[in-house]
Amino acid sequence: MSIESPTTTLGLSRADKIGTAAVFGAGGLAIFLLAPLLATWLADVPFVPFKGPLEWVGSFDQPWAWVARPVIGLLLGVVVAVVVLADAYRLDVSDERIVVRHGEDGRAIARDKVAAVFLDGKKIVIDGIDGRRLFDKEVDAGRGQVADAFRRHGYPWEGL
Repeated sequence: MSIESPTTTLGLSRADKIGTAAVFGAGGLAIFLLAPLLATWLADVPFVPFKGPLEWVGSFDQPWAWVARPVIGLLLGVVVAVVVLADAYRLDVSDERIVVRHGEDGRAIARDKVAAVFLDGKKIVIDGIDGRRLFDKEVDAGRGQVADAFRRHGYPWEGL
């Protein structure tokens, strides 16, 4: 029986995911609620092109549309948030390995296969001992949090 070391998770937390869904949902709701008002206003501005489509969007002013539009906007916003969140990467860093998670997929990178870890802009880069790049993607975590996680678990961190 082996005892695993504590794991540090880099990526979006559950609260971050809920917040993202709420912001995208509220944004969709607001856009779809205000679209006819904004389109009508823009259609009256002399130098704005595409007056026909703007007038068409502005014509969605029936009573049923004032209920349907925000509901549709909310649903579309949440769907966009789910798509964005499904594409996010998460790293579970322990003394023995780094587990890379992307959606439902995951793969492990053994500690003894890692030659260097560093940041390249917003990307976390993990280079292997054989010269291959093992990971090179953006992970939603602060620079300090990333550096601390890899240093704490004894990985060869190459950064300030």
